[in-house]
Amino acid sequence: MGKKRFFDDRLKYLSFIQNTGEKRAISEKCFSHVAGLSENKSYLRILDAGTGDGTIFSNIIKSFHKHHPYTSLLITGKEISYEDLKNTLDKVPDRFVEHPNLLITMTNVKFSELGLIESSNRIKDKKVKAYNLVLKSNNSFDFHAQLTSNLLGNFIKKNWGIEIDNQNKTSYSNPCIIRIYREDNKKHLEKFLNNDYKNNNYDLIVASQAYRAAASVKVKVNNVIAPLMRLLNKSGKLLVTHTCGGESIQKVLKLAFKEKEAFPNTAKDIIEYLKGNPIGENNIYRFSQPVNYYFKFKRAPDQTVTELFGHNIDAKWANILYVGQIPEKDIQSLENNNSLINKVRKAIDDSDQIQFKNELFSITKTR
Repeated sequence: MGKKRFFDDRLKYLSFIQNTGEKRAISEKCFSHVAGLSENKSYLRILDAGTGDGTIFSNIIKSFHKHHPYTSLLITGKEISYEDLKNTLDKVPDRFVEHPNLLITMTNVKFSELGLIESSNRIKDKKVKAYNLVLKSNNSFDFHAQLTSNLLGNFIKKNWGIEIDNQNKTSYSNPCIIRIYREDNKKHLEKFLNNDYKNNNYDLIVASQAYRAAASVKVKVNNVIAPLMRLLNKSGKLLVTHTCGGESIQKVLKLAFKEKEAFPNTAKDIIEYLKGNPIGENNIYRFSQPVNYYFKFKRAPDQTVTELFGHNIDAKWANILYVGQIPEKDIQSLENNNSLINKVRKAIDDSDQIQFKNELFSITKTR
């Protein structure tokens, strides 16, 4: 597997999503953009460029049905994690009942390859592994049984692996695509399954925490944002949201790691870089002003220790480390300094409230 990287630690990830309200906060920021999608199309395409545990993915589909109940939804989820693929699929059986004219596509390819996966048999000399799941029946119980069947499960186990190269970069073992749809709605989706339609770009793309906060603006743009911009339809919108710490978070991190800047650049820096370094024809894109939004640490009831993640100070500290994406070697070095770690714990205990801050901005293709 190679060296373990901080953000690959499942326990820290689960602690963060369970102990904070980030998934809900991001979902709520997406809803108005889903509502604002065109009502003059027979189908709309949405990309979740990193589904995680599937909460935002599922919430987007719910929001879509509320605002576009009779429009076919073609939604793609990118997710390299085997565990998160399963978590995402666990959240969608009900969605096929509420919104029958739904095609879910899951893939594990890189951002730069998303435009190829639906129409290519090979990507970078690797054969694309494809699986179509046609859901029979009309209820979530039967849909769930099919989504967790051995046939799909064996395909995922065999093909949805990861590799870590000698530069400690994660990639897929095989490029994969899974398509899921209801049998009784196949006639509405046939042309999309065969990829015989003219435009397979997206009307809305959501990129949530799609890069490391400490990465340079150039890396964020070249590896994530630019490839996603190129996948937009005319009038299509890319929503980008990422962590930028927050006052209480940065205060603790600066105390613990004086020489480290966990959040070295902002959404404004990214937009300025994009304007000065054209991605194709920059005059066809419009950039919004960044907006800040906040979510809190959810404290467990007094005298209660959560089953997995500890209580109060320990859980807060774990979540601060996670959002700051602090490498394990730096954490271990701090833990060997008893005086400093006690100061950090006191600072956390003295904080009235641990509040996390994210930024969000949009990029719209105007023509």
